[in-house]
Amino acid sequence: MNTREKKKQQTRRAFFNAVLDLCMTGQSFSSISLRQVTREVGVVPTAFYRHFDDMEDLGKSLVEEELGQALAVLRESLQIGRQRSFDRQIAKSIQIFFKAINEHPRYWQFIVSERFGGSEAVRRAVNEQIKLLSNIIGEDLALQPAFSHINAYDRRLLAEAGVNLFFSWIIDWLDLNYNEHHDDEANRRDIEYHKKRMLHHCTRQAQMLFYGAYNWKSSEETLLDD
Repeated sequence: MNTREKKKQQTRRAFFNAVLDLCMTGQSFSSISLRQVTREVGVVPTAFYRHFDDMEDLGKSLVEEELGQALAVLRESLQIGRQRSFDRQIAKSIQIFFKAINEHPRYWQFIVSERFGGSEAVRRAVNEQIKLLSNIIGEDLALQPAFSHINAYDRRLLAEAGVNLFFSWIIDWLDLNYNEHHDDEANRRDIEYHKKRMLHHCTRQAQMLFYGAYNWKSSEETLLDD
């Protein structure tokens, strides 16, 4: 990659970072203006169009390029369904999930906020990434003997339920990690206690879901029958 291409990529990433920073302040993507983003980046509005067609294109590109990479790393790291030699597979998977949130809090804040947000292009892009994550976990479940009696359709449904469960924890976990009283020693101990408590509760919820699936009996009628 030559110097010009590197500069272009740096500016493109600066636009992504500006959106993520604004969303971390509580703004929704659909409420962010083009001028607001260019002001954050420090360029004139006309420079925006050298990189994106419009704000929808910026949001879609952010999801596919930046957030998509973060989810790809998570897909590779998660242990649910994989054949492993160690115990406590579900608990370790949840620890990996929360670690991923800690490493890229802005990404996860954006994903959970815009999954049902006002921008159709961003909403579709986010849901495509989540669908890909669910599909891969569904395929991984087939590697576990405990799920061999469940057909592929039901394994995919189980994976979708698991992903939805995991994503329901994101905001609460972010709130614990970005508590405004984090600097106070007593409050810090209290926050750590609540994080351990949440980790325990989330692990139990996931265990109930996946252990319960061991007793599920798949039928041949997958589309019409409940």
